[in-house]
Amino acid sequence: MFSSIKMEVLTGIQQVRCASWHYFFLAIATYYASVLLFALRWKYVLKGTGVDVPLGELFKANLAGLFMNNITPMSRGGGELLRMLWVSKLRGVPMGISAVTIIYERILESIPVMAMVAVGFLYFTTSEALVLMPLMVGLALIWMKWERFIELTLRVFRVDLSKEERERIVALRKCSNVNLVGIGASSLVWILDVLRLKLITLAFGLNVSLPILVFVSVVNLILGIAAFTPGGIGVVEGGLVGTLTYFGLPPTLAVSVVVLERFISYVLGSLSGLMVLLTSGGREVWRALKSR
Repeated sequence: MFSSIKMEVLTGIQQVRCASWHYFFLAIATYYASVLLFALRWKYVLKGTGVDVPLGELFKANLAGLFMNNITPMSRGGGELLRMLWVSKLRGVPMGISAVTIIYERILESIPVMAMVAVGFLYFTTSEALVLMPLMVGLALIWMKWERFIELTLRVFRVDLSKEERERIVALRKCSNVNLVGIGASSLVWILDVLRLKLITLAFGLNVSLPILVFVSVVNLILGIAAFTPGGIGVVEGGLVGTLTYFGLPPTLAVSVVVLERFISYVLGSLSGLMVLLTSGGREVWRALKSR
């Protein structure tokens, strides 16, 4: 049995050469467009606190953060801290503000994520919708007790901000333009994730339905966050191959699709982030990160 699985994996890797490369390059473009949208979202959240950081700087910080995510367990284990240090060390943004804006990003991001999880799960089984309940309750509590949540966050990061800086952070919740851009950018990112999967499957001549691709994208997200290996290596690939096979893809083609997807999101993402760290002042941030 092990030898047959090994043969299917090797065949799937070899079939990558048969992919239509114009679809593959379009898939790469969607990945970097997503990173740009992440930077745009963060820029607007920072502006909501009165801090203006160039979009290009935030784009580089996000790339560096993705590299850090890919070499640490549980997906976003180290990337968020690196992003905080990036704008704090290189742009002088108070650590407390950078920390809270990143947390606020995640709150805004959770809205389209929950919608995507609902679409992905409810299309196949309604019982799985229960996984949304704890997240919804948690977000509601944070939203209702926003000021206390801010105080707790600043205490955790041991940051002492001025009264004016605290007021700017608390006022984030009332910034309708920030919330609109944040939710809109997050929604577009997840649409691009599904589109990237669609383009990769098209590269092999496969016509996979959108609900299935949404479900696969949800599985990718969950596995990346939950995996205890750096960047989810092994766990994500196995989970995605298993999911695609469950939905009827031949194992060899499932392997081919996952190889291309992970080449984009893991290999290219890591190399881009590493280049940014080596060439754009990231060494100072890296030293600060290692000292923590």
